[in-house]
Amino acid sequence: MNNSLINDLNKSKLHTIDNNLSKDGYTLIKKGISQKNISFLKRTVVKLFNKNKNKKYKGLPARDKKDLRIYNLPKRDKIFCDLISDYNLEKILIKRLNDKYYRWLPDNVPNYILNSFNARSSGYALDLHIDSIIPFKGKYPLSYIVLFVLEDMDSRNGATIVVPKSHLSGTYTNRKTNKAKVIKASAGDILILDSRTWHGTTENKTNKSRWLINAVFSIWSMKQQIDFPNTIPKKILNKLSNKQKQILGYCSIPPTSENDRINIKCGYEVLN
Repeated sequence: MNNSLINDLNKSKLHTIDNNLSKDGYTLIKKGISQKNISFLKRTVVKLFNKNKNKKYKGLPARDKKDLRIYNLPKRDKIFCDLISDYNLEKILIKRLNDKYYRWLPDNVPNYILNSFNARSSGYALDLHIDSIIPFKGKYPLSYIVLFVLEDMDSRNGATIVVPKSHLSGTYTNRKTNKAKVIKASAGDILILDSRTWHGTTENKTNKSRWLINAVFSIWSMKQQIDFPNTIPKKILNKLSNKQKQILGYCSIPPTSENDRINIKCGYEVLN
């Protein structure tokens, strides 16, 4: 495997990505990951699913019962920690999610965190929704969704759908809209969405899988879907860099009491 899992993003590509995210609320990076790396990631995901396919999850919505899912990828394999901390991804996210007044870390490293990180293959259609929890307007999103496409997707097999420019609406979704666009993508593409963008999936009407990896990154102060710092096994944790630990949330763990410390916003010193 190369040190970077994601193909290099030059200034021209970054400019296009930035414009698309600001204007439309999403961007599709074609061939963002090489076929060698995407094949490795897919094999790892399928192997993990087959190992855990009979596991029952509490609180699973009825709409997700036909999905194939793997939750909490960081604890499964270090390769997923490498993916979310890839330098080429930083080029996009630091500008949009870093707190410029963080102070405890240099400006050129991430202070945003991983909010959720799963793998999913579509089953039933997923209604239009937003991942920002509440709708709002403004230049400063709370989070971004990064979808790493592991298998080709189109309208037949559970593709992602988006409503362009809906991140500017400041409203909850209109599920009767006729403006939803099906994102046709190939294995190795990367789809990034402003979390306020209305999105969902079509129904998977085939009898085949449509795997993708779904990572949500947020500002450091947002609550994570899973308490990643308390779930990473030592065999993986011991191999992680300070940057990777910070992205997983280790620098923003609430103190156990006022005698521990009174701040949540910390630097790498808390990792030692």
